[in-house]
Amino acid sequence: MKIEPQISANKLVEYCFARSTRRTAIIEDIIKPKNFLLDTRYNEIERSMMYFIESHGKDDTRLTQLDKALLSRKPATSHDEQRLLTAHDAIELCRTMSLAKLPAAAKIVGIPDNQPRFSLGGVAVGIRPTNSFKLPQVGKKSSAFGLIKPYICKTLPLTTETSALHGTLLHWYAEESFVGAGEPRPELCFVVDVFAQKIFTGPRNYSQRRKLLAASCLEIADRWQSIRARLIADEAGRRKQQKDK
Repeated sequence: MKIEPQISANKLVEYCFARSTRRTAIIEDIIKPKNFLLDTRYNEIERSMMYFIESHGKDDTRLTQLDKALLSRKPATSHDEQRLLTAHDAIELCRTMSLAKLPAAAKIVGIPDNQPRFSLGGVAVGIRPTNSFKLPQVGKKSSAFGLIKPYICKTLPLTTETSALHGTLLHWYAEESFVGAGEPRPELCFVVDVFAQKIFTGPRNYSQRRKLLAASCLEIADRWQSIRARLIADEAGRRKQQKDK
């Protein structure tokens, strides 16, 4: 079981808009992940898409290589087969994704995957952008700076508000973790919704959204230990029942 409060950017944004029962379930699933959760290989796809974004959508070599590697595997179960089919669909959508919304003059580079988590309200948040973004500014020595993050989720497409929270997180993370890289600009923080084939930019009005994110993280931190203690007690109870049978 996870010990310290942590959450991914995707789950944090979901948490912000979730009902109380779903919020509890999100924390439970982080502390004690379910064994049967389907691995869709999205992390590998995101890293391959990093090169596609870096080339402004001109080079899909890494995506093609990953697709061939996954398709060459023989699924052992129906779950494996579904995982591979979902991954194939995601890769195809990555390769056909239009990146025309990204300014052509921008210098886009890939970011290593071993990035520090963003500490917010006592919670370690995994932001995991794949690319950084620099654009010259007229009359300024420093470049405008932003981050790009693919969003790969088949069941929860981004909305105006959820995409705004993701953009706010990226902009905040750029300010805190990329000091000296340039002037972080919210409108240059892009979230690429692969399944919806849309690109969203960060909102210029982000103050209230930052408060919502911080308050949600504080709530997670406050509830973490009590939920974890209950899960440990529940597991101990199940083991005792099995032993007594």
